[in-house]
Order: sequence, then structure tokens, then C-alpha cells
Amino acid sequence: MKGVKLRKIFVSIISTITIMTGALLGSWPGIANLSFAAGNNENRDNIIRIGSWYTQEDLKYLQAYLVETFPDYKFEFEYIAKSNYEPIMDSKLSYKGAPDIIYVDQEMAEKHARTGYILNLTDMCGDFTDEGRLAFEYGNAVYAVPNTSQFVCIYYNKDLLEKARAPIPVSFESFLTSCDYLRLVAGVQPVIASLEDPYDVADSALGVLSANYFSTDRGSGFGGRLQYGRTTFQEELHPYMGDWEELLTHMILTKKMYVIDNRTAVEKFVGEQAAMIVGSPEIYKAVKEARPDMSIGTIPFYGTNGARKAIIGGCDVGIAINANAMNPERAKEVVESLTTYEGQMALWKDRPGSQTYLKDTSFKNGDEFRGIESCYRDGLVFTPWMDWSFELNKQVHYKLGRELQKVLLNRETMEDAFDNVDALVKDILQNG
Repeated sequence: MKGVKLRKIFVSIISTITIMTGALLGSWPGIANLSFAAGNNENRDNIIRIGSWYTQEDLKYLQAYLVETFPDYKFEFEYIAKSNYEPIMDSKLSYKGAPDIIYVDQEMAEKHARTGYILNLTDMCGDFTDEGRLAFEYGNAVYAVPNTSQFVCIYYNKDLLEKARAPIPVSFESFLTSCDYLRLVAGVQPVIASLEDPYDVADSALGVLSANYFSTDRGSGFGGRLQYGRTTFQEELHPYMGDWEELLTHMILTKKMYVIDNRTAVEKFVGEQAAMIVGSPEIYKAVKEARPDMSIGTIPFYGTNGARKAIIGGCDVGIAINANAMNPERAKEVVESLTTYEGQMALWKDRPGSQTYLKDTSFKNGDEFRGIESCYRDGLVFTPWMDWSFELNKQVHYKLGRELQKVLLNRETMEDAFDNVDALVKDILQNG
């Protein structure tokens, strides 16, 4: 039964989606049209198209909010898998066939602010914090309404830890101790993580580096120095990678995880084959769908230097308006509603554990997220690659993950890995 339920859950994460063909797109995978509405009015003037890499299941609270707030409109969601979303949406925007409203990450927002394919939304975003506005700013204008925050932390099975009599980690040292105890005494795999994706591997290291270095005054300026060629990964970050290497030494991150995807990781966690899982709100939702009875807690990434704890996260998703929208005024009305308390609450409910970027506003997360509350409170939430510049962030983030996969598999040393990352940085800075 668990396997059947998980297959249903992971429609929102990795399932093969209906293929939509067209003269321009050919046979791009991962595209599906989803629609919902309060009524059956087929007047195209009342239809709002929304493009996203999130499925209908991922956005169920947003859907409910839109139906209730705009009963006279029909909303059509176009889902495109994240791996294909950016190039497909770029093409759609270029030939004026994109949805009225589109989800964007920070890179997409900057790119299409430059191309003029998305609208200036500065007037809508005055009630957001500087962090939320700056995430989607280009040329002193804001081009997307901030979604709630994304984050990656470590979730643990409270009942399993209690049954095994393993302590809940509160520091890097106690994390190692707890993991060693689980593996060697209780006979339970301490942590499961998907290390198939280079970005996830990079984030596992950047989480530890955030606790160790990016949380310091010197570390906070790394991105600024990197983008102007004034420092290197080898010089500044390699000395702080000892804690991540300890995770390999203590068999917390293992070679076997190189072939583990998110679905398999969740299967092992809900089947109690592992006591902890590394992941995002989407992983949390998948676990709770499969095991509503599971009592879950959260812990940050720990380190032995700097602030000694942190989580990876930040303002990673915005909601933009296509400059060539079929229904621009209605699209503006809908997006502006997402700048309200009620609109942000709908987005927050679809991202359990997150927080809004509305000024002087916060939502109360459940007890399971108490372990990472202090990271929000103390400003220990980091998205390091977003400080590396538009030209470096995505390519270097991916390259770092690929090189660390080789370290995980004992195919190269940590020194070699950082030399190779620095070589890419140098090439980009010199040749663009």
C-alpha cells in the first residue's frame, strides 16, 4: 500500500507528464495543461493562464484561494517539469505564446526584465521586505511578486529516534554522535539524502559552509569577491569543508546515495529504513502524504565554526506577468491579490515551514518546524549561489555539485574539486 500511495504522491515530483506537441516545441517532455474554476464560463476573456513547474497537487491551497477570490474567472494551469521549464518558457515568451502569469526564479526574472517579456511590478511590491524585493529587482525595478521562502533542512522521525534511544542533535558534534549510534548500535541508517542531483550535493556542502563560514562577516562577502575575481573557492571555502568531509568519514553521506532520487529517499524514510532525511517543503509534504501519522521534527545544518547552524533557503520563486498576456488587466488583478496577507497565506500553506516576505508579517508554522525557527529569527537562512552574480550562480552551483559527487565516489580529491570549480569561474569571468 505504501508503494501505491507513494506513486500517487510523486506525480508532483518526478512522474512522467502528458506530452504536449506543437510546431515550435516538438516533443518536449513534461508539459500538461491543468484547469480549474468555480463555474463553466468558457468566455476566453475570463480565462487566466498560469505557467509553473509546480503541479496542481503542489498548488492546491493557491487554487482554492483563486477560485474563492475570483469566482468569475477560470484558471488554466500549464505545468512544465522544472528540468525543461526555463527553455520552454523562454521560447513561449519569445513568440508571444506564454501564459498570462508565469512562475520565475531569480535568474529568469533578471533575464526577462532585460528582454522586456515581463512587466514591471514595482508598484505592487511596496509592502515586501528588501530581501523579497531585491530577489527580483533589475535596474531599480521589481519584476515579480515574491512567493514564500524556500528552504532545505534535515527532517527526523521523532518516534524512531525515541525508540532507538538516540539523542536529537543540537550541534555538529552531537549530530555525528547520534548518527554513529544509530548506525552502529541501533542498526538504523542515520540519514537518507538524494545525491543523484548535483544541485542537491552542492547544497549539502553549502548548508555546512553556511553554518561554518557564510554566517561570518568575512564569509558574507565571498560572493562579492568571487564575481570580481578577487578570491577563489580553493582559497576561501576549501578550509571550511572539513565538516562536510566528516559526514563522509562517518558514513552519513555515502556512495550509495549517488543513485538515490527523491522518490527513493522518501520511500526509505517513511518505511523507517532511515531516521533522517534531507529535503525541502516538497519532501515534507510527500512524507506526510505517505505517513500522516509520522511525528516529524527538524534540525538545521550544523558546523563547528561561525554561527554553527544554518539552513539553505531564501526567496527563490516569484510570480511575474507576461508583457504580452492575453488578459493583462485581469492578470494584474490576480497577481496583485497575492501581495495581500490572504494571498501570501495561500502560498505559505503550499510550502509548509516557510515564511512570507511581507513586512511585519509572519505565519505560525507547526511544532515540527520548531528546530529551524531560530534560523529564521537570527537571519541564518542562506542562498550562497545567489551572491555569485547572474553569470556565475547556476553554472557554478551545478559544477560544484558535480565535482563533489566525484569526491563522494573517491574519484578525485577535495583539492582537485575546488581547482576544477575555480577553473570554470575563471573561464566565465574572462570569456563570458
